Amino acid sequence: MSDAYVFAKGNTAEISLPAGAQVAVKAKTNSSNVQKVQLTSKDGVVDLAFSGTGEGNAPIGQSTVTGPAVLTAAFEFAAADGDFKPSKLNSGGPYTIGAYNLAVVVAENGDDADYNDTVLEFSWHTPK
Repeated sequence: MSDAYVFAKGNTAEISLPAGAQVAVKAKTNSSNVQKVQLTSKDGVVDLAFSGTGEGNAPIGQSTVTGPAVLTAAFEFAAADGDFKPSKLNSGGPYTIGAYNLAVVVAENGDDADYNDTVLEFSWHTPK
């Protein structure tokens, strides 16, 4: 869908969701460090916070958002000293497979380079 996009810079991502879509938002972690994601919209309608630790794509939160919406997602992790530091991001999508759409933002906290410490997924179906 042309009105959907993901743009990552620094430790924040801007996500545009398509009009009329019910978008599933899922946050997962693959880290022993505490990971935090704060999702907000400029109008204040969306204000979600997910945090937690765990390996193997451990769920740390999920919700549903109705488009159109432009969201900002800020990613942080707890360093060894307990202070929260900004994560590094990569993003992909939206990918369209039939009527299914997926956009992903992944975060790295610097202990390796696998970009899976936090995984934030947005998925929706395009009406036929």
